[in-house]
Amino acid sequence: MAWARAGLLALLVLTALLLQLTALPLLGLPGAVPDVLTVTVLAVGWVGGPVRGAAVGFAAGLALDLVPPADGVLGLSAVMLVVVGYFAGLLGAAEDRPALVTVTLVGLLAGSVVVGTAVVGTIVSDPRTSWDRVAGLTLSQTAYAVVLAAFVVPLVGALWRRVDPPAPRYEVGRA
Repeated sequence: MAWARAGLLALLVLTALLLQLTALPLLGLPGAVPDVLTVTVLAVGWVGGPVRGAAVGFAAGLALDLVPPADGVLGLSAVMLVVVGYFAGLLGAAEDRPALVTVTLVGLLAGSVVVGTAVVGTIVSDPRTSWDRVAGLTLSQTAYAVVLAAFVVPLVGALWRRVDPPAPRYEVGRA
């Protein structure tokens, strides 16, 4: 099952990365380009736990930093996706959470990536960091992430249960 999980995670990250870099910029949506990769990392963290969320966040962020047109600070996306993947895993541990709360939390975590990237970019003197655009990008990124999360989180959850089925629960019979 470990190979199936690893294959699924690689397929999810690759698909999200290709969508984000090729198809979504062509839509011409206002504000930020919808960040499918971040939402995918958040969904993996949500269903797989904090360690898997952080590991997938690191791999996805490093891939995003290395794939052309890579023009920023190497590792900046990886750091941000590790942090939000870990927090998504912590927040996803609660079992009976309404779907609206899940989607909202994923959207807020995705929006926090914009602010975190701007903060870390300012610290390391990234020339692409512009605080003039942070508020608008955060708002649009959060809105797009909420919409994407409504589709991505259930899809990743269904695929995850397919390759990593939960252990059966045995209930003690009442006498």
